[in-house]
Amino acid sequence: MSYVPHHYALLHRTLRLSAFLLLLLTAPNVRAQPASDWSRLQNYASIIGIDSLCAQPDSVCLTRYFGEIIYGRPPARLSYRGVPETIDSVRLTRLTRQFLAGADWCPLLDSLESPDPAYRGLREYCTRCLMDDYMGDSLTIEQIFATLNTYRWLNRFAGPQRIVINIPSATLRLIDARGMTRLHSRVVVGAPTTPTPGMTALIPGLVLYPYWNVPRSITVRELLPKIRRNPVAVLNSLNMQVIDRSGRVVNPDRVNWSDRSFPYRLRQSTGCDNALGLLKFEVNSPFAIYLHDTNARQVFGRDSRFLSHGCIRVEKPAALANLLLGYVRFKPDYLTTCPVNAQPRTLPLPHPVPVLITYNIIDVDEQGGIQVYKDVYGLWRGKR
Repeated sequence: MSYVPHHYALLHRTLRLSAFLLLLLTAPNVRAQPASDWSRLQNYASIIGIDSLCAQPDSVCLTRYFGEIIYGRPPARLSYRGVPETIDSVRLTRLTRQFLAGADWCPLLDSLESPDPAYRGLREYCTRCLMDDYMGDSLTIEQIFATLNTYRWLNRFAGPQRIVINIPSATLRLIDARGMTRLHSRVVVGAPTTPTPGMTALIPGLVLYPYWNVPRSITVRELLPKIRRNPVAVLNSLNMQVIDRSGRVVNPDRVNWSDRSFPYRLRQSTGCDNALGLLKFEVNSPFAIYLHDTNARQVFGRDSRFLSHGCIRVEKPAALANLLLGYVRFKPDYLTTCPVNAQPRTLPLPHPVPVLITYNIIDVDEQGGIQVYKDVYGLWRGKR
């Protein structure tokens, strides 16, 4: 699933080049001249994947340059943007004025750039790699630049914490305002035939002991053909109920199973057998996509975790919930306690938390190593 670099000689040369360029940018300069500073800024933007935006450093151009260095651009393939984005325009303007005045602008730029150690590590480790024989066909400069841009774009989301899910690595990070990772968790994401969409959305609260309201597509394509053979027995084995349009439970014996329109929905009862497990994280979006526990936790041991119909199964749901709530609400035994006939209960968060779903082929793992992941949805190979 991942690629571990091993050509150390070329890697060391690349590291020295990156370190030299970064040192050139951040070296103190008491009386910097605009012309030399402009060259330094252009060089720095180039090595982190930002094309030249203009020929002369006027205030408009400089603001655009600094804005992209600090906040990036929205990544491609975002199906929904439901989280407000913020840019510190006051300090961005101050940075532009310092640059034009010949003042030492580097410390302010450094303080505004993403504080995420993963971003800074990737920037210093891989920028301007020129590694054709080092990475072979597994990596391109464009993919590195795309990941760097994604991390800069994450800098637009203010607040005490945010959840970042990367689809190709099938991992989740909970990040605080300082860019530090407070929780790292494996996840299961959508299969290539039922992909998880890239998006930004808000999590307003949790549901304890959730029902699983089966999506219509799963009901029609997967479940009804099995249920029609022996309705009562199959529904009982799946712990499912038939619900009418008024939300009432219907006796399966009273359903006309030969009616192909099937004017009902299926709902799985709460408990340890529920497909959503014992904890669900609501997500405000136009999709029926949410984060949740699972009754098949053994799948987190797999390297390939592209199995769902689009929802995201979380390996550490109780730990994530406690951090989002700000206190320990769920003890270690919560995920193994299954009360009979428990009713769903909604638990709002103190503040809605952003969840940002990205698609980065190149990313930084839990140990700080750079990994190359499989293009599972074929987005970099033109398959979609």
